[in-house]
Parts: sequence; C-alpha cells; structure tokens
Amino acid sequence: MFIVPGKKTRVQLPGFDGGGEWGGPSFDPETGLLYVNANQMGWLVTMVERKPGVPKKETNLAAGVRLYKKYCLTCHGGDRKGTGNYPSLINVGTKYKTNEALELLKSGRRMMPSFAYVPDEEKKAILSYVLETKSEQKKNYIAPSQPIDTFRNLPYAMTGYYKFMMDGYPAISPPWGTLTAIDLNTGEHVWKTTLGEYPELKSKAIAPTGTENYGGSIVTAGGLLFIAAARDGKMRAFNKRTGQVLWEYDLPAPGFSTPSMYNINGKQYIVIACGGGKLGTRSSDAFVAFALPEKK
Repeated sequence: MFIVPGKKTRVQLPGFDGGGEWGGPSFDPETGLLYVNANQMGWLVTMVERKPGVPKKETNLAAGVRLYKKYCLTCHGGDRKGTGNYPSLINVGTKYKTNEALELLKSGRRMMPSFAYVPDEEKKAILSYVLETKSEQKKNYIAPSQPIDTFRNLPYAMTGYYKFMMDGYPAISPPWGTLTAIDLNTGEHVWKTTLGEYPELKSKAIAPTGTENYGGSIVTAGGLLFIAAARDGKMRAFNKRTGQVLWEYDLPAPGFSTPSMYNINGKQYIVIACGGGKLGTRSSDAFVAFALPEKK
C-alpha cells in the first residue's frame, strides 16, 4: 500500500473508499464489541504529466481544456464521463446555463467543494469547455490579473478515481463488503459476515458477496445491530453477538447513511435517510422510521 504512484497503472488496496468508511463504527459497552462495516475493493491509480504555466495567447476552449485538467480531471476524468462516485459531465450543458453553472462552482454541491477561490475568468473558460458553448469557446481567453498559486500547480496529476472492475463487479474475489465485530479487550474478530448482495447473483444461487457500502451502524441494548449502507437498498438487523441476519427490509432507495435511534413517550424508534443516488442506484428524499407494533 506504500508503493509510490507512477505513470504505470497500479491497483491500490485498500481502495480510496476502502476499509472502514466515513459512516464510522458503533460500540456496544455491554459486550465490549466494536462493529465496523468495510469495503473490500481495489482501485486503479495512474499519474500523468502536466505542464505548468500559461500560454501567452489562447482561446477560451484551449484554456478551458488546460484548466479542466488542473481542477476537474481527478474527479470527472479525462473523458468527462466521471470516475468512482463522481458524476459524468457529458451533455451537462443541456441541464445548466453558464450563469447557473458558475453559481454552482462558487457554492459547491454534495461531494464537489466550492471553487470560489478560482478566478471567474478561469471558471468561465472551464465552463465553455464543459458546457460546450461554441460562441464562448471561440473568444480569446483573458488571464486573471492575479492568478492563484495552489497545490494544483504540480508537474503530475492523478487521472481519476477508477475502481478495479470487471463486467460491472469488483475484479477481485469476494467478499466486497463486510461487517465485523471486534472485541476491544482482546483485538479478536468475534464474527465477520458479508454486508449487501447483488440480486442477480443471488438468483443464480451464488453465495452472498457483499457490496460497496456507505454509512454506519447502530447497536441496541436489546441485542440488535441495525445497518443499511449497502447498495442493494436493504435495512438489516443482525444479532449483535453472532452476526446472524434476523430481519431485512427493502427501503425506497439505498440508505447511504447511519441510522438514528430516539424515544418518544416511552416508545423506541429507529430512522434512516434513504438518499440513494450513489453507485448508480435510484434516488429518494425519504426518511423511513421503524418501531415495534403496539401491544393490544
């Protein structure tokens, strides 16, 4: 994992979204177990040379291509088709006008940070290329009077966050997503199981492989561990001591988030945000809450 990236493509394990993810683990003080869901996937790393400096004279299109490689290449790829979990920019000009896209670059959105620090002249040149506005592309590029000097002015750049895939699946042996219970007193892995599955593989009687997953778990004193996170869009309850799946529910979209637990008038609830959208899955704005049925 400490091999220096170079111009020759390498497989990186853990991947950029590999191992434990931002959802974080959950801890059970009763058993002393830490529950960690993880991605077991390889990613491809390739570096390319980049020429620093600004030509004395160029069109907005030429400047846009140059600046796209400086600011946007790593996430959206050299072909603008997106890399990893970053979206494609192909035909984005049919969705946004220049002024709307300019405001989006200034404010940032979701995984994209704000580019407010980038001079407007540079942002407009990039947009002439990305939005494919022919009239703007032909204009001469006017460099900003005070060009910025950032860490991006480097002789090399990464070509993008590309997953090591084959036929739509991770190109390594499963499991590709796991859930592990670790005894913090001993460091022992008490149990480990797959998290998530591909319905089309399940229909072929292939053992659960696990899937890429984002979002954490929550553990209860009653012996349960709840987690969604997987791309298959299911909410699951595991036996916190054995890892056995006790219950699962099809959410309106994948719950790439960590559940929350709360109490109202003595009744316990668990809720999860089902945003979906990542990994090419369906999107939603639903919050789904669960509770035990009322006693008759």
